[in-house]
Amino acid sequence: MNSSAITVCSVVCAGCLVYLFARICRTFARGSGLRGFSKLPGPRGWPLLGYLRSIESPAWVTYRQWSDEYNSDVLGMNILSTNLVIANTLKAATELLETRSAICSDRYVCALLLLQMVGFDWNIGVARYGPYWRDARRVFSQAFHPQVVVRYRPAEVKLTHKFLRDLIDTPEDFRGHIKSFSGRQILHITYGLDIQDHDDPYIAAAERGGQIASACMIPGSYLVDLVPILKYVPEWFPGAGFKRQAREWRKEVEHTINAPFAAIKTRGDLTPDCAAKPLLDRLLDSSDDPAYAEYVLKGALATSYIVGVDTVASTLETFFLSMTLHPEVLREAQCAVDRVCAGRLPNFSDYDVLPWIHAIVKECLRWRPAIPMNFAHRLTRDDVYEGYHIPQGALVLANNWAILHDPEAYPGPEAFNPRRFLRACPGAGSGDVKLDPMVRDPALAAFGFGRRICPGRHMAYESIWLAIASVIAVFDVTKAVDAHGKVVEPSGEYTDGFLSAPKPFRCKLSPRSRAYAALVHAALE
Repeated sequence: MNSSAITVCSVVCAGCLVYLFARICRTFARGSGLRGFSKLPGPRGWPLLGYLRSIESPAWVTYRQWSDEYNSDVLGMNILSTNLVIANTLKAATELLETRSAICSDRYVCALLLLQMVGFDWNIGVARYGPYWRDARRVFSQAFHPQVVVRYRPAEVKLTHKFLRDLIDTPEDFRGHIKSFSGRQILHITYGLDIQDHDDPYIAAAERGGQIASACMIPGSYLVDLVPILKYVPEWFPGAGFKRQAREWRKEVEHTINAPFAAIKTRGDLTPDCAAKPLLDRLLDSSDDPAYAEYVLKGALATSYIVGVDTVASTLETFFLSMTLHPEVLREAQCAVDRVCAGRLPNFSDYDVLPWIHAIVKECLRWRPAIPMNFAHRLTRDDVYEGYHIPQGALVLANNWAILHDPEAYPGPEAFNPRRFLRACPGAGSGDVKLDPMVRDPALAAFGFGRRICPGRHMAYESIWLAIASVIAVFDVTKAVDAHGKVVEPSGEYTDGFLSAPKPFRCKLSPRSRAYAALVHAALE
């Protein structure tokens, strides 16, 4: 190593030590002003450095086990002077992230994700709590308000029918069809783009953007998250591979926000049933700062585009897995759909009279949540929770998985059991049921908390509902059989990143009859 490289290494190491020392001093200074309050229970780790041991995967299961060990629904741990707070119950998550949302809605100043390195600062989900976030969130909410999403329903029905046709044509590629369906739907509803090809570059870009975001969103995934001064080191510096990675990712992220918007901006024939049409007409023409208005609009649209594809796809994959493993649930749901639809395909007119479908959707959201750990909220001032001191700058995460597997709210939480959400109608026949309002709705945790709750949750839920109702009406789902006639058992395993989805598995899809297949083809004529 030459002398200049040694000099840079020395400067960087010294800078890191100074940075960490300053962080530690600030931590002690804050703590000294709040004497009399206890530290949150949790693993303590090393003096000054904090907890540096690896956390057994999946982390959300480990965090819940720690809650049992420390007899606390809230855990605290320090990693290199960064304080993490884990809320493992709905009560704690609601108190910290909703009741105190005025001081707990900021995001982590994550050097790799939020600053200029990757260029994801336009994403509403990770943007800092400030003017841009409020403007973009307002635009997003206007486009996906519960009263507005009703106008997207005809497009959802049409695209769901295309999804059914794809499943009939090549059922073995059901996972690819799920990705295509969720991508087609969000691209049409957001931008008015009609996608035909399964290998469409817009869908691929959204999926890739989601993968990049997932790789960045877990606090501590990269050392630069904990020691932001490292963002200044040169790419050749030992351990600075994250800078080269960020440079490559930035190209893909810029394509994600710019490409679909460029495709629609010059078009004068945007379909009226897409979010972009009224927003383009209203925002860009009336704004005093067209460049900023366009940036806000691009960010709001791209956020729905990149977030919607993978989360909907993960829930639908969970549905197919659960039907493969639980044929008795599928049979009961088919009977319920047959009683209501009587030889036609389900549509939104059936939304309030098919409680079995709602129960299955809710159980898919609960049993295997697409986002097991809510993305961290950042506390903007010191706070106290039930006698425990939580310092300014602490990262507060809701353990969605633990909340949705609370045995008091959901007895036998590891079992896939949609019936937990149903109760018999008094005086009705044995097959007549309705949703039980006494059972906690998984949507209270599955879509986030407080001011950071997913604004697209209403459309996402409706989209999943219609897709599940339609598949149940048309298909039998059974375990696959290999070339030797042996049943292939799905492993039931899931990925354990920020976004969780079933690992690849096989199942057998077949139309319940020729009549049902004919219904699908007739609906597309």
